[in-house]
Amino acid sequence: MLMIMGTRPTVSLFAHDLGGSINQIGVITSLFSIFPLIFAIILGKIVDQLNSKVTLLAGGYLGVLGIIMPSFLPNFYGLYLSQLIAGSAQTIFMLSAQDYVGRISTSKNRNQFVSWLSLGIAAGTLLGPLFSGIIADYFDFPKTFMVLAIVGLLNCIFIHFIPNEYPVKKKIHSNSSPANKTTFLDLLKIPGLRVALLFSSLILFAKDLYITFFPLLGVHFGYSNSTIGLLLAINGIASVIIRFSLSPLIARFGSIHVFIGSMIVTCVTYLALPFFSQIVIAGIIAFILGIGLGIGQPLSISLTIDNALKGRVAEALGIRLTVNRLTQVTTPIVFGAVANVIGLIYIFIISSTVVAIGTGIASKINGGSKSKVSGVRPTGLARK
Repeated sequence: MLMIMGTRPTVSLFAHDLGGSINQIGVITSLFSIFPLIFAIILGKIVDQLNSKVTLLAGGYLGVLGIIMPSFLPNFYGLYLSQLIAGSAQTIFMLSAQDYVGRISTSKNRNQFVSWLSLGIAAGTLLGPLFSGIIADYFDFPKTFMVLAIVGLLNCIFIHFIPNEYPVKKKIHSNSSPANKTTFLDLLKIPGLRVALLFSSLILFAKDLYITFFPLLGVHFGYSNSTIGLLLAINGIASVIIRFSLSPLIARFGSIHVFIGSMIVTCVTYLALPFFSQIVIAGIIAFILGIGLGIGQPLSISLTIDNALKGRVAEALGIRLTVNRLTQVTTPIVFGAVANVIGLIYIFIISSTVVAIGTGIASKINGGSKSKVSGVRPTGLARK
């Protein structure tokens, strides 16, 4: 995550440095999610059937290949290839990591295990932009990609030493027949899973828009690369800190209320973001926004795992990633085009409105379902 998240804002800044328009930068950023959008569900099925270490290593090494690409091709073509490969690699790796947590956890400790996973994700989100911003200021963008790829390579070496986990179907012998064969559409019949997917897409929409367009807003405000990286890191710090309070918040208010609260925080901070260029105030806004965004990701992972059919956790996570990648493909393209017409500042206001509307829809779906999502492992269809 340090490798991947370090390059996300760097891609926007490098493309801008090469003379790319906001619309072109949006297209480049969207390429990160093209292949995952098409193949995430299929990849989820494959991950369900393979040993965990195989898929973790495949995602890790493929990610290194994608990230190092702009070092050898320091132009738009290098960025295109990098985003296509790195996006696919991150999908494989994250599916494998989340499924790994599902395999080694139980209903009693799953939220805690997911919290630890999300803590690692948040740490990478924190350190990546700060690290890449400093390197870019002292060297150049191609060297930044090179250094981050080396960091990813070192991490892949560590993966070789983690305990392997085998597919669930190899541990649990169950009778199956052609009549019992199901498709991913059966998973979408689970109300709790649909709510988790919608909330997850809202979180990714808000987070990806921030990562893609805030660096450009920082350039508009006259910030240096290091300052932009610092503000993104402050956002990541908040995401890390809030993880430690997540379990008590869920226990007291329930998952849905915590989700709604995080979305309200996100809406308010997005409205304020483009109107305060002072670094101190921008840092405070980035921190508050990080709290809102930091809550949603681990909750959406836990709810997806909890509501998945047994033995099909990675497939359910693949559906989640497909929805997320659809959001990540359309968001940069659509909002890049919008920014060209109405200006960069106004897309943050529009984004706040979109998040508010989406939150209202998700709340209505949850309120209308027979079994509301509460963060507790559901019974019935989800585990039959």
